[in-house]
Amino acid sequence: MATYRRKNYIVNKPLQFIYSGITVYLLLIGIIVVGITTYYITLSTILTQLEAENQLFNAYSIINKINVILGQRLLVLLLLVVIFAFLLGIYYLHRIAGPVYRIEKTLRDISEGKEIDSVHLRQKDFFKSVAEALNKVIKQQKEKDARVSSLLEDLKNIPQAQEKIKEAGF
Repeated sequence: MATYRRKNYIVNKPLQFIYSGITVYLLLIGIIVVGITTYYITLSTILTQLEAENQLFNAYSIINKINVILGQRLLVLLLLVVIFAFLLGIYYLHRIAGPVYRIEKTLRDISEGKEIDSVHLRQKDFFKSVAEALNKVIKQQKEKDARVSSLLEDLKNIPQAQEKIKEAGF
């Protein structure tokens, strides 16, 4: 069996973009919760320590400077993480979207009456069991078509059947 290499990672834009968007959204929620919690714990620890040393008057100017520096660095880091998560989501989602696209295309081809051999998926793709089930259906349908063709050939020798075969359009 030949190996298939994907050249286009975006085959089902709505599915891949929605899934990647959900991934980024959930990732952002996690980052925000962890960031706020870490910031609050760190800030309260610094304030408690400065208060214990009676240096609270310097604390607010120091914290403002820290906030500006942290805000800039975290914004850049957050942007990089979001872009990376989105691209990684699309990259891994092609293992789902590709097979869905291939199976859908095969079903469309079957409904249009095109000759189909089988559905081929790559080694790391998802939905292999669905492709195997569809391949089984295709194989059984081909066997039935072969039996029907054989029976039609046999029936062509019977004069009364010839008329009915022509009426049926075979």
